[in-house]
Amino acid sequence: MKRFLAIPCLFLLTAVLVAPPTAGAQGVAIKLFGGYNYMNGGDVKDGQKGILDYYTELYPLYGYTAHQEYKPLRDAWDVGGDLIFYFTPNIGIGLGAGYIQSFTGASTLNLTRPLTPTTDFTSTPKVSAIPIRASLYIAIPLGTGASLTLHGGAAYYLAKMQYVLRAATGSYWEQLEFKADGKGIGFHGGIGLEVDLSSNFSFIVEGAGRLANIGGFSGTNVSTASVGPSDSESGTLYFFKYNYGAFGTFSWINIRDTVPSGPAYSDIREAKVDFSGFSARTGLIFRF
Repeated sequence: MKRFLAIPCLFLLTAVLVAPPTAGAQGVAIKLFGGYNYMNGGDVKDGQKGILDYYTELYPLYGYTAHQEYKPLRDAWDVGGDLIFYFTPNIGIGLGAGYIQSFTGASTLNLTRPLTPTTDFTSTPKVSAIPIRASLYIAIPLGTGASLTLHGGAAYYLAKMQYVLRAATGSYWEQLEFKADGKGIGFHGGIGLEVDLSSNFSFIVEGAGRLANIGGFSGTNVSTASVGPSDSESGTLYFFKYNYGAFGTFSWINIRDTVPSGPAYSDIREAKVDFSGFSARTGLIFRF
């Protein structure tokens, strides 16, 4: 099996080393890109769904009709740039940073009951990250004016998470808001088609994958209402499941100053945001 895998790897390395130089490739390049990013979401996505499911099951016991519209924390924008140093015409090292920002995940739960004001829940998670990355770039010329570009490497992620759960009945409302920061290491790789528009200016379209399940989140939860004082607690962002007996077991996320404990708790861990997924991007490359 190892010998079988070594043959295509050796062929690829030979192709890169003996390939004719792409015009203007050796030296320094700036790559700017942007596009759509699909991510797994991780514990924040699962915790949000568990909280919505809990209230969806609870309120019908009091005569309410529940209508849930769940939109998973999944889609994001992915933009960034790399400074690439080509130490051969076809091999270079890229140093850069990016920004990932979610744009889906806002969900609703509407509770109705005859002769009773409607209660509307809104559940809105937002996550973002700044990956500071280092990448190996390999360019394989496909002919005059075009090349196949491979890249891969590691990144240090500075991540943020915000989650707002709000319930409103008429003019009265209650809100719970989490804000937390996390950090961690992730890995990435991708493949792109680069087309020269001039000797020092190219257009690129690429697909990229990412493994980045980021944890270490700490921050504050703040509870407020239209009437009465607010309350807050600082600590670690946890994921856990809570057993309500015959009513069921539901996933939760919460910021606590101590580890959740008790016989009803299970699967307790520090919560993570899973940015793992893939991106479809376009961009420009400037060479000097």
